[in-house]
Amino acid sequence: MSSSGFSEVIDRYRVGFQGLVWVVIARGFDDKLRYFVEEPSLNTFLLSLKNSVSQRILSDVGVLKEVSSFLTFDEGYSYVKNLVVDVCRKVFGRRCNGVSQDELNAVSYYVLRDFVGYGEIDPFVRDQEIEDITCDGVERPIYVFHRRFEWLETNKKLDERVLETVVRKLAYRADREASIAQPIVEGVIRPEGYRVHIVLDAISTHGHSFTIRKYRERPFTVVELVNSNMVDAGVAGLLWLAAENKQGAIFYGPTGSGKTTLLNAIAMLLAPEMKIVTAEDTQEIRLPFHENWMSMVTRLSSDPAVQNITIQAQIESAMRQRPDVLIVGEIRSRESYSFFQAVSTGHGGLTTIHAEDMASLIRRLLTPPMSVPPSLVATAKLLIQVQRLLYKDSVIRRVTYIHEIEGYDPVENRLSVKLVCKWSREKDSWLFNLRDSRLIKDVADLLLLNYEDVLEDLRKRATVLLYAAKKNMDIVQLHILVRRYRREPDKVYREAVEFVKEPYTFKTFDEVEREYF
Repeated sequence: MSSSGFSEVIDRYRVGFQGLVWVVIARGFDDKLRYFVEEPSLNTFLLSLKNSVSQRILSDVGVLKEVSSFLTFDEGYSYVKNLVVDVCRKVFGRRCNGVSQDELNAVSYYVLRDFVGYGEIDPFVRDQEIEDITCDGVERPIYVFHRRFEWLETNKKLDERVLETVVRKLAYRADREASIAQPIVEGVIRPEGYRVHIVLDAISTHGHSFTIRKYRERPFTVVELVNSNMVDAGVAGLLWLAAENKQGAIFYGPTGSGKTTLLNAIAMLLAPEMKIVTAEDTQEIRLPFHENWMSMVTRLSSDPAVQNITIQAQIESAMRQRPDVLIVGEIRSRESYSFFQAVSTGHGGLTTIHAEDMASLIRRLLTPPMSVPPSLVATAKLLIQVQRLLYKDSVIRRVTYIHEIEGYDPVENRLSVKLVCKWSREKDSWLFNLRDSRLIKDVADLLLLNYEDVLEDLRKRATVLLYAAKKNMDIVQLHILVRRYRREPDKVYREAVEFVKEPYTFKTFDEVEREYF
């Protein structure tokens, strides 16, 4: 690997098929952090072989159909490698005798990349550290949003011909037709399930452009979020208590802060027997152990004969399915009213909203286009702020505040909102004020318990999650632990205390911080 293009290597790792592609995160001589893709090198002969294989595929309908049927590189590897060997022998004869297995693999990689994968942008799609991929036009650097380093310029640029090919492939994989009449299209690329947004050069001045929003194949668990300190066991326990007892919760923050990631992690703690319905634009929520889960996504069409399925329509459908918990990926407009109606009638409700702070969140809810009456807003219990922050020279994600909606005063026509949890930047930990908590009171009333019983259950849940985090339990182990806790909470709690030595202790703050809207 040549280091002539940068002054300092920050990270280096393999991605994709057989680890043939290297990713290098490095600082250039201009002190700018960049993302470098290093694919296998092909000499002149191997490049000719690759081109010959491509021509064979394109000229033979049967071969093209076979190659097009593969969904993954692994599925197509044996077929494509045999094809490479066959073409090599028939076209180049004896020259193939000196071709090594590594060279055959390199040629096979490029054939798979171009016909099964996404061509020039395939390494970005395969890199699980990448959340977003964006190209702003012809010969403009592709940028990626990296989980650890945020936005990075890459060493990839697409000329007009390659960009046209990539955009057409993305539109095809999303089952969309981009044209001069319809220059902006959005859809879900298959089989990965990532969201793509395409803008054609008819209105994009720098040429075709696209953005791909990727979703992790395996969702983050609470254990991973606790160990990364996005939340601690107490915060996770509080959210678990609320979700399991069908209390409405709204996760809010800016784009990319981790709202949906946290929501998904908490939803995975719900009892697998619960009837859960999710309504989303693009499927992001994944609940691998919930068989009684019904997932819906939007369907928009310009054809008047085809019914548009919006988030609003999905919520209306969900309410006819008697869900225990309704999860809406994001509320933006009229569907907000329907979501809060569902919460007000005793259904659990989890959703996300884009908002910078709690005050702007309340304003968004109360004003058009959402226009949710304050009496309905008050049916939600928790408002959870999730932020992406610069902390000690690193970009981190943290739950920074949790507020309770205490209620709505019809005489004063105002909502009362109380702070129950806040993140301390100084200590990178969380402080709680759970005295006279509406959430604890409502759960106690629901379960016919007293306040202290529910508070004790919360302490136990936090300790059990701390135990899971310290043992670094995987997704299956965590699922089994949570199921066991429902059946025999005291036994699991004692097991947790024995391992962690000290039960989880809620650090507190005394002042009451209340706001009215």
